[in-house]
Amino acid sequence: MQNRISGHQARKPVEAQRNIKLCIAFNGAGYQGWQIQPGRPTVQGILTSSIEKITGERVKLIGSGRTDSGTHAREMVCNFSTGVRIPDSAWLPALNRILPVDIRVLSVHRVPEDFHARHSAKSKVYRYQIYCGQVLPPHLAPDHFHYPCPVNLEAMKEAARLFIGEHDFASFAARSGKKKARDSAEHGSSWNTITHTTRTIFRCELKKQGRRLQLTVEGNGFLHHMVRNMVGTLLELGRNRINLEQFRGLLETRDRTQAGFTAPAHGLILLQVRY
Repeated sequence: MQNRISGHQARKPVEAQRNIKLCIAFNGAGYQGWQIQPGRPTVQGILTSSIEKITGERVKLIGSGRTDSGTHAREMVCNFSTGVRIPDSAWLPALNRILPVDIRVLSVHRVPEDFHARHSAKSKVYRYQIYCGQVLPPHLAPDHFHYPCPVNLEAMKEAARLFIGEHDFASFAARSGKKKARDSAEHGSSWNTITHTTRTIFRCELKKQGRRLQLTVEGNGFLHHMVRNMVGTLLELGRNRINLEQFRGLLETRDRTQAGFTAPAHGLILLQVRY
């Protein structure tokens, strides 16, 4: 018999499992990404432990995708199944009382049994934030990459538009070349793609606000380090270290070594998951 924490012994399991969807936000600075790793603090690990404290159950928490160590989320989705009878309205305050202040539950909904945070997702929206001034204001340091260099913004905007559409993004993966899909489907993309490195980008916009640059990308899935490598390559082009023709060729060569550097994780934010 499972042991439940004090105050919850009176709850009785129901016959039907309830599928619970959480929308969460977090500051990723103190975590080794989303996925549980033994002996390391992760968002999935902390959230799973918090749910267990409430229900007495060790649930299987499904995330809409992984995030890198240090990456933030304004709106990430996860779900889990539970047989414990808890009013829907009680989940949000109960979880936020237990969770650390850098992880917050924004909303809680009961969803159909077949809802799956990863497989049901239609697209994800990421934003990468860069500060180009000489001195980085302290309040921007947690979620901006400091890049105090002049860049050719118009060339970068033109190049960013080339990402839109269905392409093989092997040059922008953590590692190029074909390998099993399990290893690079980390942001929850579908496995029935042409190759495991093929993704569809619906939107890719680069905007400048004062000294800040923001790259916003929406796609049906993202490879490991994909957005960060896109950013590093755009900055290399902005510094005239590669030209536009070389940039175009990266989608054909499928060679990670030909693309730019990997931008730091702390500038990357998961903005939204669409269903």
